[in-house]
Amino acid sequence: METLNESIRNSSLLCVEAFHNFHCTYNDVSEAERAILIAIIIPAIAITIFGNLLTVVSILYFRQLQTRTNVLTLFLAVADLLVGLLIMPFSAMRSVYNCWFYGWTFCKIHSWFDYTLCTLSVLLLSCISFDRYVAISDPLRYHQRITNRTCALMLLFCWLCLPFYGLVFMLEWNLVGLEEELAQICPDDCPVLLNLPFAMANTIFGCVVPMILMTLAYGRIYQLARQQARKITSTAMGSNVDSARSSLRREHSATITMGIIVGVFISLWMPYFVVSTTESIFGYQASSLAWEFINWFTYINSTVNPILFAAFNRPFRNAFYLILSGRIFSSSYRGVDLFNVQHGSKVNQGAKRCVSTLIGKESDR
Repeated sequence: METLNESIRNSSLLCVEAFHNFHCTYNDVSEAERAILIAIIIPAIAITIFGNLLTVVSILYFRQLQTRTNVLTLFLAVADLLVGLLIMPFSAMRSVYNCWFYGWTFCKIHSWFDYTLCTLSVLLLSCISFDRYVAISDPLRYHQRITNRTCALMLLFCWLCLPFYGLVFMLEWNLVGLEEELAQICPDDCPVLLNLPFAMANTIFGCVVPMILMTLAYGRIYQLARQQARKITSTAMGSNVDSARSSLRREHSATITMGIIVGVFISLWMPYFVVSTTESIFGYQASSLAWEFINWFTYINSTVNPILFAAFNRPFRNAFYLILSGRIFSSSYRGVDLFNVQHGSKVNQGAKRCVSTLIGKESDR
């Protein structure tokens, strides 16, 4: 069989026969460049899976983390974990070899779960933003407004994207009107093609609107947090000052962490927002290479979320330490105060060094 660089069969389509009779778009990536890509992608996948698994176990095990906010955080971590397990490995093969080895049906299933999980993350972050807004703007009525029923309804709303994208991709509604483009793709490629109506609807309702709402919510949260801090400082006295400040600090700690996560999310998803909006409105078509980079920016968002939890939220950081030190096998740690965990033992120090290596040294907040 001819080598990849010698086997161009159709110069107009730039399809090549390679990898045991797969016909894919021509790819001039050298073996050295391919090895570098693999060396970067594999650790990213491993961190995504391991980090989000830590987050899931932390919330399920430690009672202090079992709050209504963290119910949403739990599902966010599950969505990110599934991105690492179901999406990134197959996308990595496509990116490295520029070929799809798994057939057209699985291509549609992969696209279905890709869009579902990414949109689910966006919607969950929007719900978390709403939760944090209520917690800061109306703290006295927070538990009346954000009930278990409210959380269940928000989760149900978020998961509606699963059947929606399933119908779109499995029935190929996204390909209606794109027959010309379909005729020009190679047999063993797996491009994500979106017709104009679906592309615009997905961009507006699945990306732009949630991003604007999250930005407005956290802008208002920042203003309210500053006002509350000034009010407590000027009106509270004696022991009330410490109590009020402690309560406010803990509430703001969770809000700051989620605000940073939303900020990183917007930064990593901004290329997708810009390019997809430009394509939808002006008909501009980005190159397949550009889309590969854009897609991996969105995947990396699932990688960094647990790192941000560990870096900026002390309870999560301490929970990770206790898990890595094996302390969760003792039932007495389920109710531990995660704001005041000592790391004096050698076992805990080893866990601390392990996590510090992953996230870098961060000062406690």
